[in-house]
Amino acid sequence: MENFAQLEYVMLLLIGSILLAVGLALISIKIAPDVGLMDIPGSAGHKKHLNPVPLTGGVVLLDTMIVMIILTKMWAIPDVWAIFVSGMIIGLFGLLDDFIHLSATKKLLGQIAGTIMLIYLGVQVQFFHSPEFFIQVGEPWASWLNLIFTFLWLLTVTNSFNFIDSFDGLAVGLSSVSAGFFLLLAIVTGQTSLIFLCTVILGICIALYFFNSRPASLFLGDSGAQSLGFLLAAVAIIYQPKIGSQASSWFMPILIFSVPLFDMMLVVLSRLKRKKKIHQASRDHTYHRLAQRGIPIHHAVLIMHGTSLLLSMVGFLCLNLPVLYANIIFGLIVLLGIAAYIELDRNYQ
Repeated sequence: MENFAQLEYVMLLLIGSILLAVGLALISIKIAPDVGLMDIPGSAGHKKHLNPVPLTGGVVLLDTMIVMIILTKMWAIPDVWAIFVSGMIIGLFGLLDDFIHLSATKKLLGQIAGTIMLIYLGVQVQFFHSPEFFIQVGEPWASWLNLIFTFLWLLTVTNSFNFIDSFDGLAVGLSSVSAGFFLLLAIVTGQTSLIFLCTVILGICIALYFFNSRPASLFLGDSGAQSLGFLLAAVAIIYQPKIGSQASSWFMPILIFSVPLFDMMLVVLSRLKRKKKIHQASRDHTYHRLAQRGIPIHHAVLIMHGTSLLLSMVGFLCLNLPVLYANIIFGLIVLLGIAAYIELDRNYQ
């Protein structure tokens, strides 16, 4: 009966989040032109849309989370409160960027502020305090390494989702896959805070997908893409596996985020190689390169969604494998990623 009650809770939360996000999205689309929250065609060289599009995905995301947290009184759970407050900081800096276009340095400062708040409220990586992790170090090194990895993880995942949000439905589709698999893991482990966060994020992503898919009637904007990346990265930190061991589950979040992480690696290394600015948007993402090989862009987006789904499934299955086999599989996936990078960057113009 407990499992049925949990499933009923998830379904009610999911449906409520979808309906609320749809309603807020419709309202935001109407209001956006009046407040100047629009993406204007031709405002940057990489933008190809023909008509002004509302940049309200982040507003819908944050407002839906505020309402759901108030209605369910989940602010009383420390992890939920920590992730919500720090996510709001990321979202507000992103919203400011959508309005006045912040410099890359100011964007980074906003992300650092959100990360510091999350750590201050008690959420951070604990790898080096785990007796099951490969590397065993004593204090104070364990605490410092946990802190460093927390910063690296949050900033990397946040920016990977922001980087990849450059085509209709791509980032929000990948976010749906990520939230869905973390929800599955949360149900298996019985983590209440994780179930709530993942269900609400998944519901919001499903709603936004209908508005952000081709042709988009709203864009996520920096506020939406950065907030989704940060929230999901924080969710990965509070995930505590109860099936398998730490030694065979540490790479699960990496596989769940593998597509945006790969795309960022491809773009950053390619721009460094060609002596271009890392933060300057360009048409050099994974789907652009697939399109250069004759694959329609919307098909390339579906391929990326499918790859994310497949690798997340592989990660989930690895949780029940012996540690050695699980890590061998992860190593093979990394090698495939390197091979894909070499192929996609070869002869790219």
